[in-house]
Amino acid sequence: MIGALRAEQIKLTTIRSPYWCVGLAVILSLGVTGLFAGLADNTDGTPVDGESMFVALIGLHQFAVIVLMIMAILGITSEHRFGTIRSTFLAVPKRPVALVAKAVVYVGLTFLVMLILTVICVLVLKAGITGVDLGSSGVIRQIWGIPVYAALCVLLSIGVGALIRQTAGAISLVLVWMLVIETILSAVPKVSDWAAPLLPFGNGTRFLSGVEGSDYHWGPTVSLIYFAIWAIVIFVIGVVVTDRRDA
Repeated sequence: MIGALRAEQIKLTTIRSPYWCVGLAVILSLGVTGLFAGLADNTDGTPVDGESMFVALIGLHQFAVIVLMIMAILGITSEHRFGTIRSTFLAVPKRPVALVAKAVVYVGLTFLVMLILTVICVLVLKAGITGVDLGSSGVIRQIWGIPVYAALCVLLSIGVGALIRQTAGAISLVLVWMLVIETILSAVPKVSDWAAPLLPFGNGTRFLSGVEGSDYHWGPTVSLIYFAIWAIVIFVIGVVVTDRRDA
């Protein structure tokens, strides 16, 4: 496993796409957060609640996360596209080990990048909005919750990439699922009553917002666990399918 991790780390640092994706995530998160901090009208010092912090950090948990999900998909589908996956499986005959190593590297990078960015963005909001309390539960939830949510999104994306093996198809599936299907199911009357509480990404963002929706069958913390189960199951399915078919 140590050798597989080292190999994935070398791959990650010797191709351009991770640098571009991380750079774009930094620009989007800091740019959008800076706009919120600069345009916020809170001169009276009214305390900023958790839901407002969630909205102000949309550059992180929405835009930056999408970019990092694409980075993760590229990390596995590019190997299939250029045929290097065969060399990977020759070097690491146990395919699950190779995929787990890739997931550990990408998930670890995502968690670290998003943790640093979240802290910086919260400080930017603190500088621009007088009502931000760094010790409040809403702020603390964002600081640790956004990196965890992003890491789970990346894990899910690697699973989808392993299943589809084609870059455009995997990216399209993840983005349509996240931005279109879940949005529609959450907005359609009557359908949203039973569908919304079961949507994985919807549960993930609900945890970050901390909103106690009456339509859900559980609290925000369980929503995070529910999303984590989805991410792990899809990744495991991707590993199992990859292990059983030709490279």
